[in-house]
Amino acid sequence: MIPADRDAGAKEADVVLYIDRQLTRKYRKLQPDYRQALAVIDRAARQLRGMPFAQLPAEDRTTLLMSLEAGKAGREMFADGGKAAFEMVLAHTLQGFYGNPRHGGNRDYASWRMVGVPPMPV
Repeated sequence: MIPADRDAGAKEADVVLYIDRQLTRKYRKLQPDYRQALAVIDRAARQLRGMPFAQLPAEDRTTLLMSLEAGKAGREMFADGGKAAFEMVLAHTLQGFYGNPRHGGNRDYASWRMVGVPPMPV
């Protein structure tokens, strides 16, 4: 959701580590929502191109995520067209990217460096 360009993206900033940690802590109650959303997104990718989401070309991943963001994913998969799932993952991605590295994301202060905030080690 935050691709790398001249600066680190979500992958390089360990946002997945942040989300994984929070799903065992603060967001534990959201584990079923994540499991369901990820399974449905994977199923949608397989219907679109016959492969899991992670293996889709970047353009197809973007198209699929844009349909979720707009709430236009199949209603047979998501009651709201995927909007709530997209917003949940986006919120946690932003937290992991811009938050304090002590929580598991923003490795090496990637986003802080990008916006010119000096790193403040804990």
